[in-house]
Amino acid sequence: MDLIKECGVLCDDPAFISLLNRARGQVGSEVRAANNRGANNKPAVGHDAIRANAPLGLVIRKDKDLSYKYSRVGTNATAGRECNGTNGLVCNFVNISEDNTAVAVLVGVPPRVRLESFSSEHFRAVYKKLARETERPVFVMGTGTNAIGIIYVTDGNTFTRVDMTLKAKR
Repeated sequence: MDLIKECGVLCDDPAFISLLNRARGQVGSEVRAANNRGANNKPAVGHDAIRANAPLGLVIRKDKDLSYKYSRVGTNATAGRECNGTNGLVCNFVNISEDNTAVAVLVGVPPRVRLESFSSEHFRAVYKKLARETERPVFVMGTGTNAIGIIYVTDGNTFTRVDMTLKAKR
């Protein structure tokens, strides 16, 4: 695990890795539900026109009892902010960089994103910028058929592919 310098001590913490894997399942299911298409390519149950074809993400936090938790999946984390204190109509937006409990951001890209896109400089630049803005490592995961097991991590400077168990691939 020491090969993944982008996420520092987080990737050496088994509690973080366990929560990251659970969060990946949550993000993946939300992305797939939002993009759900039924017969004749018509929207099916769970399809969300607002969230379809958009990257969805969440924030991983370390709370005061030193355990990790993750936020709700949504489109705000990919913009570098989080909706806190919602009453169903109004959000109090907080920048992730200003949240002392936030330790990482996890983003799931839409299923239509091809495996080759992860090698694109533009694709990488988007998530490197998010890591610099949030001042947190950003994990980017694929949700499509060919990219379901793909996960990358960036610290704003580098963009490294990691496998399902978070061991660096070289």
